[in-house]
Amino acid sequence: MGKKTIGSGAVLLLLLLLAAAVAGREEPAQGEGAPARVVRIGEMSSARAAHQATVLQGGEVLVTGGCPDPGCEEVLASAELYDPASRTFRAVGSMTTPRSAHAAALLPDGRVLVTGGWTGRHTTAGAEVFDPASGRFTPVGEMVEARLSHSAVPLPDGRVLLCCSPESRETFAEVFDPATSTFSAVATSRVPSAGSVAVALADGRVLVTGGRHHGRALRSAEIYHPATGELRPTGDMAVPRHKHAAVRLADGRVLVLAGEGREDRQAATELYDPAAGSFSPGPALRSPRRKIRDAVVVLPSGAVLVAGGSARPELWDPAGREFVPLRGELEGLHEFATATLLPTGEVLVLGGYDDRIRPSASAWLARAGR
Repeated sequence: MGKKTIGSGAVLLLLLLLAAAVAGREEPAQGEGAPARVVRIGEMSSARAAHQATVLQGGEVLVTGGCPDPGCEEVLASAELYDPASRTFRAVGSMTTPRSAHAAALLPDGRVLVTGGWTGRHTTAGAEVFDPASGRFTPVGEMVEARLSHSAVPLPDGRVLLCCSPESRETFAEVFDPATSTFSAVATSRVPSAGSVAVALADGRVLVTGGRHHGRALRSAEIYHPATGELRPTGDMAVPRHKHAAVRLADGRVLVLAGEGREDRQAATELYDPAAGSFSPGPALRSPRRKIRDAVVVLPSGAVLVAGGSARPELWDPAGREFVPLRGELEGLHEFATATLLPTGEVLVLGGYDDRIRPSASAWLARAGR
């Protein structure tokens, strides 16, 4: 009996069925829960870049300031709240001062401290607090130094460390005491810098990395000791960085990522070991990134989500060896965006600007499996 042949029509039908099966297949999940992906959920009331997003004790997210227009010349005083239950934004009272590139931190009593930033005309030392009960901002005096692009790190005793980027380069860091609503200088640095990134260690000390001095990115790193108010040098990074990010991992180490240094955007990361006081190479990002200080979060699973600086968010599980992309893409680079961990375990990604400095009002949810 001769061999039977399949007609061209049957072959075409078989190929279409195979393509449909492949297209309908879900990508494997990253860990437990739903597949890792990012989805668009709507818009804020205004475009924003270089803003701040702070989770309140009730679970809502306070979004403050930023710049809304191409070129980031205008600066916003407006603020809004995101409700994770309804996935909606609503306006709240405006800040007393327009701010971009400012810092914000949740205080022990549930209020939010907002400090410094660019007003559209100058760097400010002004500070204010947001009270969720009244929905209003109230001035709380001025910092010792005007600052922008600085870090606000809550300390174990309830105070907040403001570091670094002083306008005059004289007071590298200072603390805010919510009990007295006062600021006081606490430390000087061996290398005064702008754009350093500070992150709390598990024992209450604070790691300060990189920055820029006289136009040059730095490799230097220091440790702030709350008990003495001193900054002490620790091992230098392998790569100079500013406009980078740093987050503390579940095991106590710190992952330092990307930024500008030897290149205008870099993919290199490194890991700081507090016990050894030294850095070692970390996994390379899939995409080089910068201006991501507020767009990197550690998930409840211990994995690290990098949301800003590129259209494709990435996820790294410290038990693995490399970053993996999430399904879906943001619209543009989203530099100076914010990524905020919600009580649900999802990550809210807001705003940022593209390669033409055009801020976005877009809001996204990244689901990375829990």
